[in-house]
Amino acid sequence: MNPVTIEARQLAFAYDDKPVLRDINFSIAAGELFTILGPSGSGKSTLLRLLAGLDRPSTGSLLLNGVPIGDTLPAIRTVGMVFQHFALWPHMDVFANVAFALDEARMAATEIRQRVEAILKLLEIEHKRDARPDQLSIGQQQRVALARALVIEPSVLLLDDPFSNLEPELRLQMRQDLRRLQRRLGITTILVTHDQDDALSISDRVAMLADGLIQQVGTPAAIYDFPATVTVARFVGVTNFLPGHLHRLDEFSLRFDSPHIGSHAWTSPRPVREEGQSLLCIRPHALKIQPVDSFRDGRYIWLEGHIHSSEFQGESLRYHVEVGGILLCIKQAHFTGCPAIPVGTPVLAGFDPCQARIYPHPGGDFPAIGFAASSIG
Repeated sequence: MNPVTIEARQLAFAYDDKPVLRDINFSIAAGELFTILGPSGSGKSTLLRLLAGLDRPSTGSLLLNGVPIGDTLPAIRTVGMVFQHFALWPHMDVFANVAFALDEARMAATEIRQRVEAILKLLEIEHKRDARPDQLSIGQQQRVALARALVIEPSVLLLDDPFSNLEPELRLQMRQDLRRLQRRLGITTILVTHDQDDALSISDRVAMLADGLIQQVGTPAAIYDFPATVTVARFVGVTNFLPGHLHRLDEFSLRFDSPHIGSHAWTSPRPVREEGQSLLCIRPHALKIQPVDSFRDGRYIWLEGHIHSSEFQGESLRYHVEVGGILLCIKQAHFTGCPAIPVGTPVLAGFDPCQARIYPHPGGDFPAIGFAASSIG
């Protein structure tokens, strides 16, 4: 398998003059596992069909190794695809399902046997070669679908939400198995999914797609820690949003006024050029809870409130703390012997400003701002 680079340049697609994808731009390195993440209706399936060569873009281009897909040789643009529902032939055994595309290509029987046996061994299902799909577990069925996609030695592997039908424990195992196999083969792989856990856990990079537009491309950590837009912050992970007004004090200083948490001023790591109606974004794990009479770390912004409710989640406790008439979601690690804080208990909720982000309120047009840890008031 010779991994290829893939590039989308100003890609657009429309059904009956109704835009589905607009100005799509990204590049995928050879051997990279690249995930397209987005909600239902975002355009993921359409983009997948374009990548598979099933549809042609309305405008723009898709390039393999720098050459438009339509101009590349079939051997170079061979695509292997694993569907969400596997699509195995129920009347064929495992060997025949995996060999199907090779049979259709009229490959020599000896080479078919060698290829199929090799890929079944690689995926550790050679002992199931004579079984039919209904005699396999869901995990084994997925391995057969993956074997069928890989046996043709594709230049690109497309995965259409392949983990959605799996139970949580098997899902985790199959994600890691796929990642190890992808790294071993070095094949350029594109995963399309609506599930953020799938995207964040195994991808080299993620493209967040919403409303037919790519909102952000970055590593999983960058997408989670530094979402570029409110749309990304809302979709990836749980987020607290506090409305308020951003004021520019000087080149690197600003103040955030909120009807819920009052007025606080911070130092920005970059020049502050905009101001106006905004949303302060804080992840639940970036907030901490402590007693109201405890020492207040000066690196944190402290807010007084009380426990409104709590949820035990095994490894963590999720609290809802009422502060200034709004509920903040706060996630705290659970340790054996540490009971939940009772409902109604007065507490301090604190956050380090470097973990907060400010975004323009919907309708605004200035970029997100991250904050340094130092406070100026």
